[in-house]
Amino acid sequence: MIMFHIAICDDEKRFIQYMKNIIYNAGLKRGEVIFYEFSSGEEFIDYLKETASFDLLILDMQLKNMDGNETAKEFRKVFPTTTLVFCSGVCMPTVQNFETIPFRYLLKGYTDERMRFEMKTIINEMINKKVEPFIIGNNHYNLVKLRPSDILYIAIAKRGSCIHICPNIIEYKFEENITSKEKIESLYNLLKDYGFAYAHNSYIVNLKYIKKVTTTELQLVDDTKLTISRSKAKNFREEFAKVLAKKY
Repeated sequence: MIMFHIAICDDEKRFIQYMKNIIYNAGLKRGEVIFYEFSSGEEFIDYLKETASFDLLILDMQLKNMDGNETAKEFRKVFPTTTLVFCSGVCMPTVQNFETIPFRYLLKGYTDERMRFEMKTIINEMINKKVEPFIIGNNHYNLVKLRPSDILYIAIAKRGSCIHICPNIIEYKFEENITSKEKIESLYNLLKDYGFAYAHNSYIVNLKYIKKVTTTELQLVDDTKLTISRSKAKNFREEFAKVLAKKY
């Protein structure tokens, strides 16, 4: 299941909860959304350093100290294409508001019906922008563009990561594995919504290509065997169970 990462930045907790309910009523299910709640622009911008992705930001315009316009400018430096929605209690849109290219400008005084209608449009925009990521790797002097479904697992390497591809899926054949300068933590943040999980601190695995799991080991469809570490076992099994539930 694809997860949507939605941030709501507003100094009214009741309004944050209201927007969460509107989002659910507009069509998204509870199991496919992760919400991030912030009460100030400063708090939100500080958190940007720690996250790899947001699919939607709902931003109050009337925040103390760092207002909505300032917060949006900083946000756009990190996420230039993410769906951005402004929300205000009394302020009407200005030319300055649109410098950061918001998709919608909502007024808190809208009726529930109007808010749900607007949110359905916003959610459609967010879903359309949620594109399957590509991983760029290197094979000798060639750049290789890989989809998540091309990858069996990714392991830590001396200078970045080593990408092990699925020989039965990808249309190109490589005698050696593909390398990436990206660290495994960064690749995991890109791929975690597409069925990848840590089985060990040293590697992440495409759960769709697991053939067998024992207490301490997993076997992939190409018969590669990998150890499951104690520290990762619980979370790994939970994520694998989710994949099995969707499959059968």
